[in-house]
Amino acid sequence: MAQLLGLPLETTFRLHTEGEGASGDLDPPFPGPIQLTTALAYFADVLSCPHKDALLALASCATDEKQAARLRLLASTQGKAEYNEYIAKQHRSLMEVMQDFPSARPSLGLLFGSVAPRLAPRYYSISSGSSKHPHQVHVTCAVVHDVMPTGRVHDGVCSSYLQHCKPGDQVPVFIRRSTFKLPQCSQCPIVMIGPGTGLAPFRGFIQERDCLTASLEKVGPAVLFFGCRNRTHDYIYETEMEAAVETGALSELHVAFSRAGPTKDYVQHHMEMQGPNLWVMLQQPNCYVYVCGDAKNMARDVHRTLISIAQKQGSMTAAAAEAWLKQLGDSGRYLKDV
Repeated sequence: MAQLLGLPLETTFRLHTEGEGASGDLDPPFPGPIQLTTALAYFADVLSCPHKDALLALASCATDEKQAARLRLLASTQGKAEYNEYIAKQHRSLMEVMQDFPSARPSLGLLFGSVAPRLAPRYYSISSGSSKHPHQVHVTCAVVHDVMPTGRVHDGVCSSYLQHCKPGDQVPVFIRRSTFKLPQCSQCPIVMIGPGTGLAPFRGFIQERDCLTASLEKVGPAVLFFGCRNRTHDYIYETEMEAAVETGALSELHVAFSRAGPTKDYVQHHMEMQGPNLWVMLQQPNCYVYVCGDAKNMARDVHRTLISIAQKQGSMTAAAAEAWLKQLGDSGRYLKDV
């Protein structure tokens, strides 16, 4: 990236943004003075698809008029189809776009102010219980490693960073408050649905319940629907989950292996099979339903399955089932972390 800017990585600079404010200046986008290598590594997102305002900013500094005109077209309403074809469908990154338009060499102020968006924090669910691990926070992270349509190998910014950390390394983290937590009453029935790393918060839930059962406190029923490709490849925390059933921290464990047989098997299929029992739990006024994982497909399919169960087991119309599930959400008992 530094090569595209025509600057050495050791370049030290400070950004200063003038604007309105009590002191006459806006806060700088990040601390300075700072080396270019640090600014690119920690503050600039150069691997995501560039937005149209970034293309306009690049066009403003392009010295080749043909390249500038092309960038302006991609950013325009008239160039929507070309933007989709060239950038969106190809998942073309900002850095790749700058490689294709070498005359667009922004200044550091333009790059960090208008071209490259700030690198956003990556949020992970805490996958440990504070009662079991009072001085630790566990994270369950899938390492992202994909090949984009352009041929670029894309490694997840945070997941690959964590992968290369060694024991004892310090990493920048912060903890934010969440409403995705166990009910205050330990006797409330809970249904947990989380394939893949969506299991993360439920591992924390189960650890908390395990501590309660160990201290002979009464806990309500807890059903977990977990899914992965196959038992040997990505059945994470298998031993822990099965032990939780033995201790009573988990009442039922239903696991779907999507690649273990000739047909794909997903969590929603197991929910359908457990429909009668699930409906009995869902009818209890203090039952909570938790969904964690992929928002694009899984959460939508689980939502549809809950509506289907309400129709079949509760003899509801589609509209009534939708209204029932909405009411469950409005009451704070249908929570999603997707």
